[in-house]
Amino acid sequence: MSAITDRLRDLVAEVTTFEEDWEDKLRAALPTYDPCREGFPVDSQDEVRYFELCDDRAAEARDQLQKTTSGIEKVIREFTPQPF
Repeated sequence: MSAITDRLRDLVAEVTTFEEDWEDKLRAALPTYDPCREGFPVDSQDEVRYFELCDDRAAEARDQLQKTTSGIEKVIREFTPQPF
């Protein structure tokens, strides 16, 4: 059971790291970025770049989702008893 827990914990850590890395990228690329800002998270001069980065993030998120889904499916296959 510990192996299952460890593998799933690793998958969660990868997703968390992905989110943290993207927050860092947004903050570095957009000086006015503030996710807690009321309304829109950047000033008007950063809007175009913000949307470009959001497109990049969405593409990477799709890849991350596929990788995570595959990882979960692999854990299920490896740790589910197979009928004889």
